[in-house]
Amino acid sequence: MATTSFILSILIALILGASSVADFTHSEKIVASMKRFGLPNNFEIVVGLVKIAATAGLTLGLFIAPHGHNVLTHLVAWCLLAYFVLATTFHVRAKDAPAEAAPAVVLALVAVALALVA
Repeated sequence: MATTSFILSILIALILGASSVADFTHSEKIVASMKRFGLPNNFEIVVGLVKIAATAGLTLGLFIAPHGHNVLTHLVAWCLLAYFVLATTFHVRAKDAPAEAAPAVVLALVAVALALVA
């Protein structure tokens, strides 16, 4: 299980780190999504900070217990599940196409998997 936790932590951290770049650079697609969701201007910065915090938590978790159960990684995984469920809810409320919500749904499932093996 430790190997699975390690791989999932790295995978999610890389995805969130890359995704936060789009948030911090005010990607047109991200800004448009925030408007559809009814969120305030520049809210993508808050979302980017949440993603960076999760990335930092997952990365730190790799150093705390690289070969065993890790409370920090477990906690971050459950927080990410809440984040991605919320993101999916926003996509559904905005009546986005399933393809728009799919990344949030998939990452919610990956977060559950990480929480179970961390």
